[in-house]
Amino acid sequence: MDSTRGVGRLISRRTLVRLLTAATGVLGLAAAVILVVDNDPARIMDLVALAGFGLLWLLPVRLCVMALNAQGWRDLFPPTAPVSLGLLTWTAFVRNAINTLLPVARVGGEVMAARFLARRGVDASIAIASLVVETTVTLFVQMGLTFVGLGLLVSYMGDPALAHSLLVGLALALPVVLLFVFVQVRSRLFSRLQPLIARLTGPLSVPAFDGPAVDAAIRVSYARTKALVSCSFWQGLSLLGGAGEFWVILRLLHEPASLRLVVMLETLIQALQSAAFIVPGALGVQEGGLVAVGAAAGLSAEVALAVSLIRRVRQVVVSLPVFLVWVRTQGCGRPLKGEAG
Repeated sequence: MDSTRGVGRLISRRTLVRLLTAATGVLGLAAAVILVVDNDPARIMDLVALAGFGLLWLLPVRLCVMALNAQGWRDLFPPTAPVSLGLLTWTAFVRNAINTLLPVARVGGEVMAARFLARRGVDASIAIASLVVETTVTLFVQMGLTFVGLGLLVSYMGDPALAHSLLVGLALALPVVLLFVFVQVRSRLFSRLQPLIARLTGPLSVPAFDGPAVDAAIRVSYARTKALVSCSFWQGLSLLGGAGEFWVILRLLHEPASLRLVVMLETLIQALQSAAFIVPGALGVQEGGLVAVGAAAGLSAEVALAVSLIRRVRQVVVSLPVFLVWVRTQGCGRPLKGEAG
């Protein structure tokens, strides 16, 4: 009886999270629409049309970004259980597509990525551990790059009020990330969570999930200093690769696209999106952030919103086919030869 009540409470909490996520998504979409309507929508659409087929350049840029991300992730797998770069690059696309298209608070993609790898012969405990550590490393790298973005923002602004607010938020986030690492290493987190995960997910859980084995794999990952440094390097390049996307878009719109500008846009928009992880697709957050940050560099609201809309188009064009292929093939549970190892 107690177990049934406990599961009921957990399901209720999960339903509440889903409702909250849906509500923030609706509010974010409304905010984005209001921004477009209030800032000459005809001009915004003209700018998007100006980019034309040049938007196809965003596809190879995105492939490079995801491959760099996958290489950093790959370095966290132990030498005794290597995973191919191709498999991890595809998994990174799947992970991103789920987090982009579904209201999963940027967590569901990680869960599905672990299942995806496990069903293709990768040890489930190692897959989960690599995702946990990679996410943590990315948070630290992103925080470092946010400082860079804040410095660039101050160089543009006479009044650094926005930079000050972001800096305060960053300072408050640092102890949370450090606590997250401590919990991973010291608390046997997944050993404690194993019964909970089993009750919540039942047959949908990650194959062969073993909490103590995941905890052990996480500790081993944090003990491999060279792997962590290498992962940080590749993740940094991947995050900065997004600046290349801004550069391409601004060039297509015949707007100035200095290195300082695109790095500032990428680092600060990434920071805002991470802070608003509960909002599906960062709806409204990306649009409002680009308008606010872009204004400091002299970008008009119309240009900033056109850039945001183009990025939305790229997200759908890339993520939707990946998601549909994943849905079509995820039922194939037999490991594919050559994908792992």
